[in-house]
Amino acid sequence: MTDAEIPELAEIFAPRTIGPTLIVEGFGAKLAVERGQLVIHDGFGPHRRTDKLSRIERRVERIIVTAVNGHVSIDAMRWCRDVGISVIMLDLAGDVIMTSERPWRDGRVHRAQALGNADAVRYIMERKLSGQYEVSGNAKVKDQLIRLRDAEDLSQISAIESKAGRYYWAGMKGTQVQFRDEVPEHWKVFRSRYSPLQSAGKTPRRAVAPFNAMLNLAYSIGYAEARLACHAVGLDTELGLLHRPKEANKTHSMALDLVEVARPYVDQMILNVVAGKTFTRHDFGETMDGQCTVGSPLDREIIERAHEAVREPIAEAAEDVVHILSESSDTQIPKRTPLTSRNAKRSAKCRG
Repeated sequence: MTDAEIPELAEIFAPRTIGPTLIVEGFGAKLAVERGQLVIHDGFGPHRRTDKLSRIERRVERIIVTAVNGHVSIDAMRWCRDVGISVIMLDLAGDVIMTSERPWRDGRVHRAQALGNADAVRYIMERKLSGQYEVSGNAKVKDQLIRLRDAEDLSQISAIESKAGRYYWAGMKGTQVQFRDEVPEHWKVFRSRYSPLQSAGKTPRRAVAPFNAMLNLAYSIGYAEARLACHAVGLDTELGLLHRPKEANKTHSMALDLVEVARPYVDQMILNVVAGKTFTRHDFGETMDGQCTVGSPLDREIIERAHEAVREPIAEAAEDVVHILSESSDTQIPKRTPLTSRNAKRSAKCRG
């Protein structure tokens, strides 16, 4: 592959402005510590770039690695942990490989999780359905939101969520995705969240069209943020209240619970992107089996916007869920707010 074949490389790997989310991409990426600083190398071929972070640097909150290959040193991971930067790694399909975190462990919270709590599940679903109604304005979604308030157990809540979801996505059917190039016809319009590549049940994984590919990438960022939030507030990522593990070492079901709160924020963000862009053929790729993937530099934009969209709702939800679980516990659990600092803000307001 030559520079002539990819004239956009110089633009894709141009020097960047350091913000809260730093994305490491390309080939032969490297994170290492040199002379006390974190050094990030990424890029492609002659288009390489190097960024350095000092220990007093506080702009960066997340380093998200999407590079095809490379390495991260033990010193670099320790450096990131010590200064409070979390590292997220995604594979080529946009799925989460790993997240780094500094966990807060509280057996009392884990015990309350294991016992289950319909109020916590209802809280998660109320936030999700409220968000879906705000995005769609669909009266049928609002009807399910009203019904949710009278739901007494998990099965009723799940049934209401499922019905609301059908109404919600049916309302988006026909959303146009504009291209300036010739692309497959099924890329140009949103038809369904289900993927024909998934033979085992109707699921949205392995998207075959750009709208779903962008949604899946953004949801992966939400999932990673939810895992980090679980560890920060003391939730066990494996003890879901709504979701249940289907395979060993595959999904963190409590993180999936929290992602539900953030999904409408992601949906609105993707709708805004689709409404404001005319895409090119190079914005997306297609694997041998027909799976659609988000290409560079569009993937960078989706990741950055997703991180901004999900951070606050997931932080609030993680803390609120722990507080609801704490109220049902037979032992007193302090109501911490490490992600939003709401306790400190309330104290400062009272003092003022």
